[in-house]
Amino acid sequence: MRTQTSEVGRAALRTAGGGLRGAVAAEWTKLFSLRSTWYFLLSAVAVMGVTAGCVGAVTHDAGASAADPATLATVFGVEFVVAALAMLGVTGEYATGSIINTLQCVPDRARLLIAKSLTLGAVAFAAGIVLAVTGVVAGAAAMDKSTFDFAQVAGQVFAIAVHLMLMSVLTVGLAAIVRSSAGAITVLFVLLLIVPTILQSTPLDFLTNLAQFLPQAAGTQFLTGDGDLYGPATGLLILVAWTAASLTLATAILRRRDA
Repeated sequence: MRTQTSEVGRAALRTAGGGLRGAVAAEWTKLFSLRSTWYFLLSAVAVMGVTAGCVGAVTHDAGASAADPATLATVFGVEFVVAALAMLGVTGEYATGSIINTLQCVPDRARLLIAKSLTLGAVAFAAGIVLAVTGVVAGAAAMDKSTFDFAQVAGQVFAIAVHLMLMSVLTVGLAAIVRSSAGAITVLFVLLLIVPTILQSTPLDFLTNLAQFLPQAAGTQFLTGDGDLYGPATGLLILVAWTAASLTLATAILRRRDA
């Protein structure tokens, strides 16, 4: 399957004329020629609907936004499904050896990671809009009462899409560094959940505050605006910084080692 996908990707690269445009076309073709892509996207919709519905059922704040359940569902479930799709977009090629063909077609490592980031980030953003709307509908239906301000809900939907896009690109970098699905998902899980939990459980204020600047806390702050250290804008900047650092390190490592 992966070998056939690589052949399709090379054909797309030739058709698009090479360069970054061709690399993006090849990644796009490879991504949507796999059934697993659709399975992940459908799974994300299911996770969003169920989780947002459950959050809405236990939410009794009549002043809550109809998009609040979707926001919490994104942080505590959906982001991992979307990140897994981004991870397999990189590690799947290492597992099958098709990364060799990919690097032969796109020998510039930076261009390859940019192409993967643009493709997977765009898919995550578009899927994020659909997932957020799904979460709003499921959450609002499960809530006893809620408020619906179109501007507020639209802003939350857009924020969810941006958050999923950045988490996907961050995962692309981590996957390129680790190169295995098990390793990448472990690193992501540790970075997002284990390390913050450990830091927040310590009696040292410095370490507790440090946890607020990790990707999960920054993303949560960006989506919900909760917290005493900084606001949503700063949370977004911190998440962008983590994403940029992940891609920069991945590019440096990929340039120094063989496929």
